[in-house]
Amino acid sequence: MLTFRANISRRDYFFAFLAGLVLVLAFAPFAWRPIAWLSPAILFWLNLKPMLRGQRMRLAWVYGIGAFAGGAHWIYVSIHFFGGANSLIAGGMVLIFVILVALTLMLFGWLVHFFPYQLRWVKLLLVFPAAWGLTEWFRSWFLTGFPWLQLGHTQADTWLAAYAPLIGSLGISWIVALGAGACVLLAIGSRGERFVGLLVLLLTGGGGYALGTIHWTQAVDQPIRVTMIQGNILQQEKWQPQLRSQHIQQHIDLMTPHLEDSDLIIWPETAIPDTFNHAMDDVILPLQKLFKALGTHLLAGGFYYEADGNKTYNAVIALSENRDVYAKRHLVPFSEYIPLLEYLRWMERFIILPYDNVTPWRGKTNLMLAGQPMRISICYEDAYGAEMLTGLPEATMLVNVSNDGWFTGSIEPQQHAEIARLRALETGRYMLRATNNGVSAIINEKGKVIATAAQYQQAVIKAKAQPMQGLTPYIRWANWPSLLVWVMLLGVIGWLGRGKFR
Repeated sequence: MLTFRANISRRDYFFAFLAGLVLVLAFAPFAWRPIAWLSPAILFWLNLKPMLRGQRMRLAWVYGIGAFAGGAHWIYVSIHFFGGANSLIAGGMVLIFVILVALTLMLFGWLVHFFPYQLRWVKLLLVFPAAWGLTEWFRSWFLTGFPWLQLGHTQADTWLAAYAPLIGSLGISWIVALGAGACVLLAIGSRGERFVGLLVLLLTGGGGYALGTIHWTQAVDQPIRVTMIQGNILQQEKWQPQLRSQHIQQHIDLMTPHLEDSDLIIWPETAIPDTFNHAMDDVILPLQKLFKALGTHLLAGGFYYEADGNKTYNAVIALSENRDVYAKRHLVPFSEYIPLLEYLRWMERFIILPYDNVTPWRGKTNLMLAGQPMRISICYEDAYGAEMLTGLPEATMLVNVSNDGWFTGSIEPQQHAEIARLRALETGRYMLRATNNGVSAIINEKGKVIATAAQYQQAVIKAKAQPMQGLTPYIRWANWPSLLVWVMLLGVIGWLGRGKFR
């Protein structure tokens, strides 16, 4: 009978959970980067033991529960403080989310089960890293995806960041997993295995250092003067109708001193807490007249209502000579849209539900701003690396507007800003990230923050941003080369070892 006590002990499950729980320390704001290797290394070490398929899958699941409990607990802030749910219900909903999203890691356990007899170094350096890469890729799209807490996100400040233009953050996750396997060899391997493990760490680190000297993209045109407004509107006050005009005026007051020395001014997501249609006469048209006269651009977040089809979009509007709109394409499930919403109104006794679902955008991804085509994204759209490639290489710059105020006081805003740095690295383009209460930042094509502001303060972030052109390998091929390598690795190793299963 299959039980938790067969082949492995409860202590092994506890170690897996603890290893997953500490993984959060590898990400911002803690940035204890060695944890990115040590955490999966413990899971890999545990998987060297002989065990049944179900046990491997459960072991990976328990590791995932620890990882998402530690790294994504900030969902509680949104549900409890701003969703109106009491502590018990909010905690229960977070627990359900963690348990469900951790199920995706069972793919890792399922894959490695097919390689029980391979040599230890083959498992640690070939099988486990490939299975990890495929698992992160699966999690990034399954049921709309949750591409948070990828190992690759932890490397924005290390030499391994230079792999991003080549293989993206998913590919860096594989390299980190490869390093985790090498760490296990250094700890428990023979002299020869330790040498191989050390060689892997030196080669991957040295390769990253060498790649850092390559410029995949080139500057085009002159730098543009960017001003971003961080209004720091309290989330609990943001949607109060009586404060609408006050909040808009707050953004106007912050930007006014910078009108003459800016080519582009950016307000964050839903800085206009209204539909553009409803705000046309008192907000949109006056601002358009102003920026048309200045010959510059304003990009401001709000809602776009489309009467044809009665659709509402989470959007941004570009104001200057013309009015142009981009809206969010990848919506947050159970936040911006809730399946069967009309049948779930009874839940309003426990949690605040939206009045209606937001509609996903099917229009263009690029807007012309300050004479440059820019790839726009809203909120956590920038967490999806492959999706951000739509509109490239035409776009010379990336823009993300967000409102991480839903997670005020948590570690989520710092994690989100770290993810944005990977998007800049992958595409070789500047990322302009304007948020309501931080982390707002102007990030260069190497993923370095060149201008930012403290969280939870009104601020104006200013810097020159250089438009970039050209194709990085990641823009051209996305994740497909990495996926092909991982599948081929597992396929060839499985084929070579097929006789050992008879």
